[in-house]
Amino acid sequence: MSKRYEELDFTDDFIFCKILYNNEPLCKELLEVILGKKIRKIVYHDWQKQIEMTAEGKGVRLDVYLEDGHTVYDLEMQAARKKNLPKRSRYYQGMIDLNLIQKGMRYSELKKSYVIFICLEDVFGKNLPVYTFNYICEQDYSVRLGDEATKVIVNAAGSRNGLSEDMCSFLDFLSKKETNSNFTKELQGAVNKSIAKKKWKVEYMTIME
Repeated sequence: MSKRYEELDFTDDFIFCKILYNNEPLCKELLEVILGKKIRKIVYHDWQKQIEMTAEGKGVRLDVYLEDGHTVYDLEMQAARKKNLPKRSRYYQGMIDLNLIQKGMRYSELKKSYVIFICLEDVFGKNLPVYTFNYICEQDYSVRLGDEATKVIVNAAGSRNGLSEDMCSFLDFLSKKETNSNFTKELQGAVNKSIAKKKWKVEYMTIME
């Protein structure tokens, strides 16, 4: 059963997408908190961008798809536990690459990419707060493939050891624990403003119907 609009929070797909697409500074800050690096000015693409290569092929709908110069980012909110997340991340990455490169383009023109799933539960059971995946050589771990395709799984249920204050607060915020950081106060403020928007409520109700 779907939630009433007034019951939605940041972990609900509709609010997650609306906030990040309508608040560039907050979206940029969230990326910086998760990845631990500075992001240049971001450029948005379509809200919940749909990518379909063929009429028969399985398409994907990306939650928050944006880019920063030569890097693209896909942010996905994963509130409910679903099977095959690793293969979903592989498929999303492949579809993004197909969308980025056109006939006649060189492979070197493929942009660096991050596919980021924000999960409330531990997908791998290792209690890590963040799982970051890049291809390495099994015979020599010092050799990296260098395809510049990174997959990040955020685990709100994981350990808080070694994290920045903002990242700890963000994971607590996702887990509905009390937080006092400026960043999570901004997030909650954005949620409150979203719930007060009658236009968004009508849009949500229309989608649910």
